Amino acid sequence: MHDIFISYSSQDQKIADAVVNIMENQKIKCWIAYRDAEAGSEYAVSIIRAIKNCKACVLILSHESNTSKHVLNEINSCVNYGVTIIPFKIADVMLHEAIEYYLGKTHWLDAITPPLEVHINKLVDRVKMFINKEQFGNVALSDNYKTTEVSVSKVDRFATRMAKYEELAGLGYNAEKIAIQLVENDYINCNGIDEDNEGDAQQWAKFVQNSTETFQYLLNGEDKIVGDWSILALNKEMFNEAKAGRLLEKNITYDKSEMIAFPDIYYGYVLAISVLPDYRNMQNYMQIINSFYAQLEAYAENGIFFKEWCMNVFSAEIENLIKKLGFIYMCDNMSFGKIYHQIFMPLPKNPIIDKFPKLKQLYEDAAK
Repeated sequence: MHDIFISYSSQDQKIADAVVNIMENQKIKCWIAYRDAEAGSEYAVSIIRAIKNCKACVLILSHESNTSKHVLNEINSCVNYGVTIIPFKIADVMLHEAIEYYLGKTHWLDAITPPLEVHINKLVDRVKMFINKEQFGNVALSDNYKTTEVSVSKVDRFATRMAKYEELAGLGYNAEKIAIQLVENDYINCNGIDEDNEGDAQQWAKFVQNSTETFQYLLNGEDKIVGDWSILALNKEMFNEAKAGRLLEKNITYDKSEMIAFPDIYYGYVLAISVLPDYRNMQNYMQIINSFYAQLEAYAENGIFFKEWCMNVFSAEIENLIKKLGFIYMCDNMSFGKIYHQIFMPLPKNPIIDKFPKLKQLYEDAAK
């Protein structure tokens, strides 16, 4: 196990190396990506595992890291797993809004004026105090971002249930925290995705908060999100772009999507069907799929129907699942993933849909 995760821009490699060298000379074990990350497709997963297993994160803040998507993803992960962030500011830079969102109230260690080594030694002292729990100073995250420790011995963490936004809000989640967890889960589940295919937590938080029924969640016994399904509606032009593999999810913003609120026929886009590795079993997949079709039935009762569905699939597990649901491969996405499509009016023949006779009748009536 490492003590400190180093979050930095590759443009600041020399300074990051200096921080690591001085810390490790003081017996503080560091995790730094270029040296310690697993090669190949497991790169993103190894970063997440490292963050989960480190005691704290040192963020080397510069002009470059301030706008780095990779650094922001690492901060997202630290916040999600309750890992304390100790910011080390090496440039006089105004915080990017996304960085400020998480760290605006955090005490900074400034290293702008030379000599750098003096500031690194101060950083080492701060890290030592944190590790030894002798003095925490003001480096911890604000109360808004602290996680609640759960006694695993008192709950069965493998017991699962589906939940909607309202229940999660009652458990202390907000839209931002939910979106962070969903993005984190996607990086765990899908080797090879990047910002183009994933978007970011701030982008999806707007959907989570404003279209609550279109995101539903699989919770474990510790009330952690271990799976989900999520959808949205696109106008016909964007839908055709998606079906042709030319749509990147980073470009799907709330104002460009269709509001699923009024009786109409929509073009649906499946953002995710997701289950974390430890929870991939028939029961959990069926909970998610049944929840999805139950929501479609509720929509249909209110005159809301979907003509077609499209999804960019990133993993073999989900590819096998949606094939069982009747989706058909169309093409590869321009960046990453496989595009699958399904005509939904009339309803496809599917034994799972057969479990929802009201859904079938409503779609039959609408097609007349």
